[in-house]
Amino acid sequence: MSTAVVTIVAGRHRHLRNQQRGLLAGNRRPEHYVVVTMDDPEALRLTAGGPLSGSGCTTHPGAISADRGLPLAAARNLGATTALAAGADTVIFLDVDCVPSPSLVQVYSTSVAAESAPALHCGVVRYLD
Repeated sequence: MSTAVVTIVAGRHRHLRNQQRGLLAGNRRPEHYVVVTMDDPEALRLTAGGPLSGSGCTTHPGAISADRGLPLAAARNLGATTALAAGADTVIFLDVDCVPSPSLVQVYSTSVAAESAPALHCGVVRYLD
């Protein structure tokens, strides 16, 4: 079973870096990390040389122009399409300002694998002080 984390970013580089550090520290890393930028090529550069580089997690860049209609929805769709084309069986959408818990990828992967039919899973969000 192959898992991908998809995130969309536009200018929130510190958040992106923290998310990557969180994924790196997890007890299971995703096989694929898809970063879709909305008019932010710097985010792709920061991902290519970021914390996950060399970790065994393949990063997949994507870019979409923010002047298109519904850029967020289009960016999310591009991320999912990219993840599935890379071979992911499970796609986890993670907002760029979210730092994943160490068990996020493992819990989602295990939960999805236990399903007999495709299902949508939603986790609990906690906020830091």
